[in-house]
Amino acid sequence: MDYKQLFCTPLVFAISIYLFFGLGKAFAETKNNHSNPSAVMFYGKLFVQYDSVKAGDSGSTASVDGLRDDEGMGRFGVKGKSSIGNGYAINYKVEYAFDIGDGDATGDSKTCSETLSDCRTFALKQGWLGMLTPFGEFKFGSLKSPYRYMAKHDLLHDTITQARDSRLITQSSMGHSSYWRESAFYRIKSGNLELAYIRGLGEGTGGGGHNVKKDYGYGIEYKNFLIKGFDIVYAASKDDSVKDDNKKMTFTYNLKLTNKKKIKVWYMHEDVGLDNKMFTQSGNDGEVDWYGINYKTGPLTLQYSYSEADADAGSGYDRDGYNMGFQYKLSKTSRVYAGYSKNNANQTGKDLRATMIGLRHDF
Repeated sequence: MDYKQLFCTPLVFAISIYLFFGLGKAFAETKNNHSNPSAVMFYGKLFVQYDSVKAGDSGSTASVDGLRDDEGMGRFGVKGKSSIGNGYAINYKVEYAFDIGDGDATGDSKTCSETLSDCRTFALKQGWLGMLTPFGEFKFGSLKSPYRYMAKHDLLHDTITQARDSRLITQSSMGHSSYWRESAFYRIKSGNLELAYIRGLGEGTGGGGHNVKKDYGYGIEYKNFLIKGFDIVYAASKDDSVKDDNKKMTFTYNLKLTNKKKIKVWYMHEDVGLDNKMFTQSGNDGEVDWYGINYKTGPLTLQYSYSEADADAGSGYDRDGYNMGFQYKLSKTSRVYAGYSKNNANQTGKDLRATMIGLRHDF
């Protein structure tokens, strides 16, 4: 399949639709949405989770388990908006991670005590200051990239069985993990169409989670494309320090059934050039196909997803795996969840398995 053609065709079409029909509507929507008075909110999420991770082949498996939150799930923050009139407003968000299980926001009790890692009680997740205007939204600081937040489907996100940690999809700030530091972000929405762009502004040569001046990423999302419930996303991230990139195309169909039941199915293709964990020591290049289904009925949501990763270096470095789990809402602010993931590597000693169960409360 010619994936370049697959990626570019909807991209050009979406931009054309936007330029012809969307700009005036975007101005009107932006002005209406930003006419509210100033508001500020303190918020947070508490997680307690027991998990077990097994790495390696059967018979020679190393197991690590404990009561912890090593995925940065627990967090607290402040966010707000201050209107300055005529459709303009200042907005902001500052969010820190913390772990009520072992007290280490950037590791666990084992790595922090034995390896003397850079372990902190609190760690910045995202923090930015921006402006809402009739011409779109601007943000500056530590941010989520369009690649990360567009078509974010994984129900088990931020747990040890999530797709990215299970090597089902890409990791790193150029993929579906972490945040872009020292960066500028622009986004504009018009109806069902969203365009977003992010640019690194840091000094140095990259690395350490910092994005330098020539790093960039962008994303396009079109909801209800041609038919109701069908969404498409194209996104890319470019790392200038290694002159390579990640690209993804996602197709999602959302179906509403009777009695408030919902089904979501998706397919994502990634052209990978920036993930040094996906292809088991073969380098960073290859392709990933990820399929998933999500079923919601009342307070219960179930998920199953499956992935195949094909390394450019050959089938000896390929992977395939899946994750599955559920989430049950006890109230508007509390829920229980559980999950299991397994990833089979063609290279000896690179298999992964994880199991977890947890409780979450939002405030």
